[in-house]
Amino acid sequence: MSGPRRIVIVALGAICAVAVVAFPAHPNPARTLAVYGYYVDDDSNSWATVQSQGQRLTGIITTSFTVDSSGRIVGTHDARVVDLARSRGSKVHARVANFVGDGWSREVAHAVLTDPDAQTRALTEMLQILDRYGYDGIHLHLENVTPGDRRALTSFVGELGSRVHARGKAVTVAVPAKMRDQPANDWSGAFDYRALAGASDWLVIMAYDEHWSGSRPGPVASLPWVEVVLRYAAGQVPLQKLVLGVAFYGYDWSDGGLGEGVSMREAVARAARAGVELRWDERAQVPYFMTRRGITYFENSRSVELKMALAVRVGVAGIAAWRLGHELPDVWNAIGTFLKASTRTASR
Repeated sequence: MSGPRRIVIVALGAICAVAVVAFPAHPNPARTLAVYGYYVDDDSNSWATVQSQGQRLTGIITTSFTVDSSGRIVGTHDARVVDLARSRGSKVHARVANFVGDGWSREVAHAVLTDPDAQTRALTEMLQILDRYGYDGIHLHLENVTPGDRRALTSFVGELGSRVHARGKAVTVAVPAKMRDQPANDWSGAFDYRALAGASDWLVIMAYDEHWSGSRPGPVASLPWVEVVLRYAAGQVPLQKLVLGVAFYGYDWSDGGLGEGVSMREAVARAARAGVELRWDERAQVPYFMTRRGITYFENSRSVELKMALAVRVGVAGIAAWRLGHELPDVWNAIGTFLKASTRTASR
């Protein structure tokens, strides 16, 4: 639920028609799936998750830094969570995003990517954050980038990667989900998967918001849709650089209005308060429930486990959950059980 998306929804038959890249027949079984999670510093549930489940996290991505149109990096280093995560054995990456107010700023992204002074300042201040606080890497998270800035984005990531790698650190990039490359697409056109992967250590494919607050009701990430998104990405990005973004949330469409983002916890609580049963969408492989006011689709331990199984079957590097603290406790039981099973398989 990192912000509104503009993803074209098409019928399942049409989705399958564009799935032209086959998954590897024999993905590398020697690598255990990495598990990353986005940490939100003003959410006590995020903190509680790192406290209780940090040993299952390969790393966390903090979300406290943003960039403005001058290239200035704004935010506060949270030493408390960095120390906690590292005490649990997790790496820590600092996210830098163009999230301004309550939305993703196209103007900020354009300025940082095209204005030489803003670009220089942004690069300099990101390196200062690395040097001052000792993060393991920078996670660049730009959304709502104009398609005309496609080359500029690739160039910026290349320059960032060169400078960060010189310090022995990592550069990772969040990219929107797509089923094919459409350079003119208003939401995803700026993101050249192949070129961005060449300049960074891994890409997080945000395989969520298939349906979002402004769309018609539907799953946030149906399994068939995620599979097609991942199929396209696997044909563009080396598997060791590919991370599947997984939702820990859903949307509640009530009274015919905009969908309201809800955590897994809140979704289940609303169903209980309404006295309705949780249902399972067999096609989408996700849970949902209906009330007299509308319908709510969300994720749970079963749907997350199915996506983890897909990630392992494809052979990608790992998953990254948006966001820590939105999940139900049993999600971690599923993740823990699944990781043990995959580790046993890798050791054979």
